[in-house]
Amino acid sequence: MRTFQEVVAISSRIDHLEQIAEWIARESTNHDNTICQSATLITVLIDDIRNRLIELVRTLENTIDAQRLQ
Repeated sequence: MRTFQEVVAISSRIDHLEQIAEWIARESTNHDNTICQSATLITVLIDDIRNRLIELVRTLENTIDAQRLQ
């Protein structure tokens, strides 16, 4: 159960970071193109991290399920 709670905590931090990056991108659109592009890149990286985390958890679940069936 501790592992699940840790995954939820990581997911929450990822969501928070994504919200901040989106806000920075919106607020800097007309003021600083470099900051806006950096914030947009952060949101892309966050999406990649989220997908990798989901895939990791899915793989671990499949491995555990396969071991239980043996």
